[in-house]
This record gives sequence, structure tokens and C-alpha cells, in this order.
Amino acid sequence: MIRLMEPNVPAVTCTGCERAWNSASMAEGLRLMGACPRCGGSLQFAADEGQATALEQLEPADAVALAPHLVMGIPRR
Repeated sequence: MIRLMEPNVPAVTCTGCERAWNSASMAEGLRLMGACPRCGGSLQFAADEGQATALEQLEPADAVALAPHLVMGIPRR
């Protein structure tokens, strides 16, 4: 039995030039930029289609309860 791998949905796709980015880090950077760096077109985010980022899922009371080392990791010495 041959099972084909289904392609991953890109994190961000440009509606103008159809360029796609798969990285969550790139998605956050492109969200801040607000437009495609290649052609200036509008961007379509996969997270906007039903998935919320981890921080958006937190209640405000939960966000305050997070200690800095839980967010950023244990500091190196």
C-alpha cells in the first residue's frame, strides 16, 4: 500500500505573486509588515482561517500568571 504525504498548508501566502512561507517566525514578521516583501501584495495567513496562535488562546488572567522563565526559557550563564 502506497501512502502519499499530503502537502503542508503554508503559514502565509501572498495573494498577488502566490509566494508561500512555511515558518511561524516568518508569519509573525510578515504580519508586522502587513504586505508581501516581494510584490507588495496582500497576505493570507493560515492562522486566520480558524487557528489562533498560542498567545491569542490565553485568557488575560493566564497571561499574567506566566513567569518570565516559562515564556523565554531558563537564562544561560
